[in-house]
Amino acid sequence: MSVRRAFIILLCISISILAVLEGISRVILSNVYNRKFDSSLIEENKYGTSSGLKSNATGLVWGKPFHTDEMGGRMTIKKGKGKLKMLVIGDSVTEGVGVDDTATFIDLATKGWDDWDIRNISLIGWSSSDYRNVVDHLIVKDSGIKILCLFYCLNDIYGKSTSTELPPIANKGFISSINALLQDRCAIYKLIKLFVYQDSQSYYQYDQAFYNDSLRVNAVMDDLVHIKDVCDSSKVVFTMYILPYRSQLIDRNNDLPQRVLAAKLRENHIMYVDLLKEVPNKKDYKDWYLFGDEIHLSAMGHRAVAEAIFHK
Repeated sequence: MSVRRAFIILLCISISILAVLEGISRVILSNVYNRKFDSSLIEENKYGTSSGLKSNATGLVWGKPFHTDEMGGRMTIKKGKGKLKMLVIGDSVTEGVGVDDTATFIDLATKGWDDWDIRNISLIGWSSSDYRNVVDHLIVKDSGIKILCLFYCLNDIYGKSTSTELPPIANKGFISSINALLQDRCAIYKLIKLFVYQDSQSYYQYDQAFYNDSLRVNAVMDDLVHIKDVCDSSKVVFTMYILPYRSQLIDRNNDLPQRVLAAKLRENHIMYVDLLKEVPNKKDYKDWYLFGDEIHLSAMGHRAVAEAIFHK
């Protein structure tokens, strides 16, 4: 056998093996790291300049069946069952991406609240300006709402900034471009990187830096103070819950964002609950979050947060 022929055979075998591994990696990713969001669920400009979820819609979100009620909120067992109304707003964490309708911490924490009609209209990508729009459209118009619960994720401080307007997570350049290309096109590379970096604190450290930016912090507080004022004038009880990142649960001294927010919230007489202080201690928090994720809760994580809210 000639060297050339042997090389071609070896190349074909290598390509075949890579193709098989790529296919296997894609299957694994679809099960453990599915980030597809059914865009048909979105209603553009539902709350002024903020989009919302369509009413009575069904789709797939991050690999899980997703249903909305007639208000455009994540379906819960509490929908329309009580006379007293509670409105819940937040981003993708509170929306419950990656878990079933009945596994969200809102659904779990409010079981047994038979007198309440609880609506969780949270949406992926929302931030403080969107919460402000929702309040302006719903609290004033619907005087039946008695309680507003806002679940704040630390990345809400991004505001309306697009990804191109935010500081780069990594240094830009040729290597960064190649990394982005491989992550987008090569499932093997993405899966390996997720396994390698699943314990990284890089996302938390990136988001923490924004809380040293007084302009961004003050912009968030402007929205929150406006929400409080609207709620006060409508006699709605407003409470903000601050959700923790996985890295913070591992080292609870990593609480700069919570300390910055708490000082501002107290200054403006806004009721809040720091869930970093309320969720129980354990040895390993990996199973509380989706695979390779610093922010989004697994079904087990939703249960832990629900217990912290309920006991609070």
